[in-house]
Amino acid sequence: MISFFGIVSSTFLAIWHLFLHWLSIFAAPIEEPEMFWIIIPIWINWFFTEFYQEKKGTSFGNAISNGAIAILASIDWARYMHRLIADGIITKLTFGVFLKFFTAFAVFAYGIYVIIAGIKTKKIVFFIGKIRWVTYILVMFTPIVYNVIRMDIFTLMAILAFFPLYYGIIEIFDRITPEPRTYQHS
Repeated sequence: MISFFGIVSSTFLAIWHLFLHWLSIFAAPIEEPEMFWIIIPIWINWFFTEFYQEKKGTSFGNAISNGAIAILASIDWARYMHRLIADGIITKLTFGVFLKFFTAFAVFAYGIYVIIAGIKTKKIVFFIGKIRWVTYILVMFTPIVYNVIRMDIFTLMAILAFFPLYYGIIEIFDRITPEPRTYQHS
């Protein structure tokens, strides 16, 4: 019979490995430096938008801009995959390749939806167009498209399980950082 301690330690170990895998997604650009061409603009855009535009909430204009970032990243993903096919690195349309193109298409469609919802002033953009969401999606899936991180159930579990941690850390940091001058004079 398995002891209670054995179950707890096995569970903790599984969560720890999932957490380490999640952290490896953030470190993936080190393994494939070409990824920096899309990751660096995503992080820079996130920083300035998070702390100078969305500190007090997302506006329709911010959401529309954030949708555009998703579109640009998805186009980069499709460009990268097309280059691999053109260079003969990818020779077959496997399920994994299809899944990566589908991911690029899905993020492109998401960006279009955010832009249209923002233009139509639908309240949902305050949630789905928030830079935190857009950045997380792009940072998590870029290493998958760039063949550094495998798209499997373990990766998807890590992405879903630790999103609240990512969101919470940014929320805490957002609350403890000083107000930008643009907010102090309004």
